[in-house]
Amino acid sequence: MSWQFSTPAVIARETTAQLVGPLVSAIVGGPRVVGREHLASVDGPFLICPNHSSHLDVSTLRLALGPRRRRRLAAAAAEDYFFTGHRTLAFLAAWLGGFAFRRHGANPRSIAEIEGLLARGWSVLIFPEGTRSRTGEMAPFKPGVGLVATRTGRPVVPVRIVGLHDVLAPGHRLPSRGRVEVRFGEPLRALPGEDARAFTARLEAAVRAL
Repeated sequence: MSWQFSTPAVIARETTAQLVGPLVSAIVGGPRVVGREHLASVDGPFLICPNHSSHLDVSTLRLALGPRRRRRLAAAAAEDYFFTGHRTLAFLAAWLGGFAFRRHGANPRSIAEIEGLLARGWSVLIFPEGTRSRTGEMAPFKPGVGLVATRTGRPVVPVRIVGLHDVLAPGHRLPSRGRVEVRFGEPLRALPGEDARAFTARLEAAVRAL
């Protein structure tokens, strides 16, 4: 298992979250959290799938989840952006629980890693759009998350993050203060006979409806 999932790394990450959390909270205005009660019905590891518009998405979502849910949260991070020739970016991504995820073309290795993390009791954050929105509008979801959901049967929590594009949009180096809302939806599970694309379409509709 990669170092970011070791017990010392988990403890260090949570210590850092306690120190840095108040700063992130001040920047994003909380965030305001809606629907967190939906997580109460989730037993064991799950997939969590928000829209993606900012480099602050992961930190904000970790705040919204709280210490218990974020302790064993891994995050799929774009291999070509974070883990190819950029040691500082790779370290920062891993420090937040990130692991390299191939977002273009077939990615059986990445899918297998997600399945392995779920089997070891880690919940996994996946951005189904595959990249940050440049406009703030959601892009169509890629079917990788549907493949994992249909193969593992694990619950998938849809999430809508509102307002972060105005706080730190792609191309901006420094954030501005804003009011961000994180909306959790009811967990979804793959239906009998449902294929990856059908599940992905259902998940996308659920996120858009939040």
